[in-house]
Amino acid sequence: MATKKRYNFKGLDDIFGESVVDVVGKIENDKKLNEEAKSYIDINILKPNPYQPRKVFDDEEIIELSESIKTHGIIQPIIINNDNEIVAGERRMRAAKIAGLKTVPVIIINLSKVQMEEFAIIENIQRVDLLEIEEAIAYKQLSNSLKLKQEEISKRVGKSRSHIANIMRLLNLPDYVQEALLEKKLTMGHAKPLLTIISDEKLLLNIFNKIIKEDITVREVEKLVKNKTLEEVSTNKVKNINPNLKNMENKLMRKLGTKVAIDSSKIAIKYTDIDDLNRILELLGFIEE
Repeated sequence: MATKKRYNFKGLDDIFGESVVDVVGKIENDKKLNEEAKSYIDINILKPNPYQPRKVFDDEEIIELSESIKTHGIIQPIIINNDNEIVAGERRMRAAKIAGLKTVPVIIINLSKVQMEEFAIIENIQRVDLLEIEEAIAYKQLSNSLKLKQEEISKRVGKSRSHIANIMRLLNLPDYVQEALLEKKLTMGHAKPLLTIISDEKLLLNIFNKIIKEDITVREVEKLVKNKTLEEVSTNKVKNINPNLKNMENKLMRKLGTKVAIDSSKIAIKYTDIDDLNRILELLGFIEE
C-alpha cells in the first residue's frame, strides 16, 4: 500500500472562514488538489464518521452507484481524517465495497472532533430529501453539542435565523408527533396548526389521532383547530369576552404560532426564550432578518 499523503490544514476556518458548509465541494472540485493530495488505501480500514446523524442509506441508490464504480471507478476521492474516519463519501465507500474494490482513493485532512461533528451535522442538513423535523433535530444537535446560538447556526448553514427558529419550534411538539413526522405519517402542514394548541394536550392528541386514523387533509386539521377555538368563544360568552377580540386572538395565534391572549386592556403574547421572542418580533415587522 502506498504511503498516505496528508493535506494538512490548521483548521477549516483558515480556508473557509467561519463556516464549513462548502468544504467538501471546495476540496472535491479542486482538480489540482485531487491529484496532489490523493492516495490509495485499503477500503477495509475506513470507518464511518462517529458523529454521522444519518444511519439509514438507500440500498437501491448504493447498488446503482456500485455499478457506475465498476465501469468508471471512483471519480471523486473519499475524504477522511487521520484516524481513517470518513468525513465525506460514505455512500461511495459502501458502493465500492459492493463493487469489489480493495483500495479506494482518499484525501486525508486534519480535523478536530468538534469539526468532525459540525461537518457531519451540516452535511446532513444539506441533504435534498431532508425532512423538516430532521432539520430541526440537526439544529438542536448544533446548539447542544457545539454550544451554538441560533445566530451562529444561521451563519454556518446559510439560512436565516427566523427560518431556524421556526423549524426548531417543531421540537416543542410531543414526542409522538415528532415520531410521526419522522415516519412521514403526517406532514409539516399538519404539524403547524398543532403548534397553536400545544397547551391543550387532550385536544392535540385527539386531533393527532384523527389525522392518523382518517388521513385527513391539512385544511381539515386547520378547521378542527379553528372550530375548537370557536367552541371556546361560545363557552366564554358567560365571561363577557368580546367575540371580535377572541377572533383577533385566534388570527394572531395562527400568524405567530404561539399562545396569544387579548382582553379589553392588554395583549399577552407567549414566547419560550429570546430566540423565540426575536422570531415573533420579526413576524410583526419590528426587526429585520
